[in-house]
Amino acid sequence: MSDKNFVKGRRPAGRRVTLRAPAKVNLHLEVLRQRHDGYHDIETILQAVGLFDRVTVELAEEYQGGEPDLALTVSGARGSVPTDETNLAWQAARLFCRETGVSGALTIHLEKAIPAAAGLGGGSSDAAAVLVACDRLFGTGLEADRLERLGAEIGSDVPFFVKGGTALGRGRGTMLTQLPSVRTGQFLIVKPDLQLQTSDVYGALKMGLTVNSATANIQVIRPMLSRFPQKTWPGFNRLEDVVLPAQPALQRLVLGLRQLAPVAMLSGSGAAVFGVFPEGRDLADQAGEFEQTGLFVRTVAPHPGGVEVLQD
Repeated sequence: MSDKNFVKGRRPAGRRVTLRAPAKVNLHLEVLRQRHDGYHDIETILQAVGLFDRVTVELAEEYQGGEPDLALTVSGARGSVPTDETNLAWQAARLFCRETGVSGALTIHLEKAIPAAAGLGGGSSDAAAVLVACDRLFGTGLEADRLERLGAEIGSDVPFFVKGGTALGRGRGTMLTQLPSVRTGQFLIVKPDLQLQTSDVYGALKMGLTVNSATANIQVIRPMLSRFPQKTWPGFNRLEDVVLPAQPALQRLVLGLRQLAPVAMLSGSGAAVFGVFPEGRDLADQAGEFEQTGLFVRTVAPHPGGVEVLQD
């Protein structure tokens, strides 16, 4: 390459990659204990679902070492989504460059379909998408396990979205074991115009309410995933003990969905709730009733993977 293509060690790249980043729900979430680092040890079953953000990352210039030159834009957001270093997608790009020794001028655009502060993992999924995108753009060829370890430094849910599907999460939720994929069922996701902060929810959890050892028998749950959903599903969300008494509207939503669906609960720390219905059931009337009251409503299928590259 001729000298005119270099400016202080920089060289033009002009590469772009677009991905879709799925949401998730928690089919089970037990809080086991508070850790010394301020986090909590949990046991959770994470399920990717077919509600997607669209993430585009462009590498305009490339150079070795140093902080990346980052720009972040957001469109279509439901709820407050930052466009600075507090956004997990921004943090993912910066961490990737620091850990791999590459750098450059990166522009990230998030086209949001997953509502913010919903317990659906939209910010974490966007961050995982940026890690995958940077690996493509810089040609670093990292294994999925390495991307998961990087993701764990950004947020507890980020590693899950690298592979997605159905997984058991332990520790902070970052110690993942892939489970048989849920391939049937319809997930009716409902979210009121309410934002809950995960740290506040965990902070309000009285650890006397929790147990000191895992209560979900994974050997029992594993074969049940092939028949999911069914009323005998043993999963629950411990955070409902804190959230639902303080949020009567959410409590009514969950109880209402439980009258209709074999499985229904709060997702993560909320404020989204979901019901899982058998395949083929017409949910138009139920979805329409929720929509008429101004709620965010989507009916989606289980998603068997994680973030996906659409074009590069």
